[in-house]
Amino acid sequence: MKLESPQAVKYNLVPEYISCVLLALIGVYMLFDKKKASLKEITFQISLYFAILASIIHIFSINTIENAAELPFFIVIFLHTFYYFGVAIITTMISLTTYVTMFEGRYDDRKLKHAVGISFSYFLIEIVLITANLSTGWLFYYDAGMVYHRGPLNAIGIVFLAIAILNVLAFGLIERKHVKKSFQLTLYTLPAIGIAFGAVQILMPTTVLTGTIIAYSLLALFITGQQQRARIDALTELSNREAFFNDISALCKKREPFRIIIIGLKDFKQVNGQLGQRTGDLLLREVAAFLSHLELRATPYRTSGVQFTLVASKMDKAGYESMFCGMIDRFSKRWETELGATELHAIFADIQFPDHASGVDDVIASLEYATRLAKLDTTGKPVRFSMRLKNEYRRRNYVIAQMEKALQEDLFFLNIQPVYDIVQQRFTGGEVLLRLNEDNGMPISPGEFIPIAIDNGIATKLGLMVMEKVCQFLRENREIDIGWLSINISSQQDEFDETVHHLEMLLDQYGVNPARIKLEITEMVLLEDLERAHKTMDELNKRGIGVYLDDFGTGYSNLVNVMTLPFECVKIDKGFIRNIISTPKSYGLLQTVVSGLKSMNIIALAEGVETEEQDSIVRELGIDRIQGYYYARPMLADEFAWLIQQQCPLALKSTVANKNPD
Repeated sequence: MKLESPQAVKYNLVPEYISCVLLALIGVYMLFDKKKASLKEITFQISLYFAILASIIHIFSINTIENAAELPFFIVIFLHTFYYFGVAIITTMISLTTYVTMFEGRYDDRKLKHAVGISFSYFLIEIVLITANLSTGWLFYYDAGMVYHRGPLNAIGIVFLAIAILNVLAFGLIERKHVKKSFQLTLYTLPAIGIAFGAVQILMPTTVLTGTIIAYSLLALFITGQQQRARIDALTELSNREAFFNDISALCKKREPFRIIIIGLKDFKQVNGQLGQRTGDLLLREVAAFLSHLELRATPYRTSGVQFTLVASKMDKAGYESMFCGMIDRFSKRWETELGATELHAIFADIQFPDHASGVDDVIASLEYATRLAKLDTTGKPVRFSMRLKNEYRRRNYVIAQMEKALQEDLFFLNIQPVYDIVQQRFTGGEVLLRLNEDNGMPISPGEFIPIAIDNGIATKLGLMVMEKVCQFLRENREIDIGWLSINISSQQDEFDETVHHLEMLLDQYGVNPARIKLEITEMVLLEDLERAHKTMDELNKRGIGVYLDDFGTGYSNLVNVMTLPFECVKIDKGFIRNIISTPKSYGLLQTVVSGLKSMNIIALAEGVETEEQDSIVRELGIDRIQGYYYARPMLADEFAWLIQQQCPLALKSTVANKNPD
């Protein structure tokens, strides 16, 4: 801004007042912001406070021009000199703030040091000229009548501001591949603001716009900072989950090939427990710092508490594999912080677009599938998404779609595998098995769709549906002595309690005798809270609903829990039965288990009996009930009702076993 003599012109300071208020409002906002400030935010705050001070001094300096004759000479000179100092400082600080934002996360980059050095060089030159003005009058001077005059270098502030803008543009072009997209618009907006207000200043020379240019430049940086802050994780200063989704969405729209790596820290709660929360936070920052410097073409994100993601684009296969191996190697070493050191174990999974996924939703779903597989793999090997995994994933989605359709259209149906009672020498009940066919009539194995249902969160819904179908079947066949039917419960403890309450309502609704229903449950469902499980089972027993322990002998089962909880029956797993012929120890162990169960008046049921030799052995051991292909395969519910009506004797077991094969 060129200042004229007050006798010649009157200046409009309204834009300066508005700018000063705008800067003050931003300053108040930042005073109440309690979040930890980053280097970028610290430089912005310094620029802001200097800008407020310089704007106030500028307003005073304009007023002194008009009233110079009434003020002491040293005050007039001080205000005008300090104004030029303020403009120099603000120009430099805005440049520094822009550079720090431009090189965010790469503060050790040599180009940043060069940019800062150039800014300080121009700043020192400007300071020398301003200081020299006190004796030379190169910028401004007052004559003996205290009339203000412009010197030959009066426009020095505008010149150095223009130089600063050109420098920022130059470094922005050099770093355009590394500048965040959220900052690119601001980078080119700042010069446009300067040019626009400069043009207005030429057209309206009596309107003072120096503070306005500074205020709007800082406002642009402030808005950019707030936008980036919404995309930045406060602890690690990496881009967050929202930024990750936005960035891969943009890449997918452009159809640009890229790879994503998931890094999930394992057992991090133990790290926090052993070393403390503060050390845990420092370790997360160390991991973030490592990922930030791993590869310029790989952008790191913190997508959840202990999960990080790398998005690598424009990398050849060799470079990507080298980075991937280097990352895994780093996690094989200890991580050091000022408060402690430890090893960090992690899971790794990666996927490539568009080879393994066709769109954003497909990318996210495939990543979740690969991450789940990595968590299940106890060896710690990275899961590299491949065409095999892609086909598995598609099959999984297909099965999920078939289950959802079956739930909507009631396409699930029941099979029942009869259970033979040795004492009564007939089938006295059966295990209910859920079945599902594809649209073409081909069966989908329960071993395939049930684990998927559990992972997908619909297992409990399926269980409730099975219970209702069983109650309907029992009501429709109430004139037949069906005996009992056992239903598998795969839910967790909380859902188990809910399932029990739902079953009680169904029994009342359909008028079914509770003694006809048995619930099969694995020990893992009950281990969370044995006391609570005992209470629930007592309530079931009072209603007449027996509880069967399923899969006894699969690794978790132990007699202590069997003795503690009121089971009506224990089903000995078929794996146990297979080994009794070839492994003498299995025979002796099973003999001990059966004797223990009998002493506690618990029914012993052998599953998976498939040969005559196995049948002879389990009978010899004193097993109460037998279930297996040697006696009968799973069959449709109506066929089971027919079989029960026949009161099938032992001699008919081979005929039944060969009927309705899977």
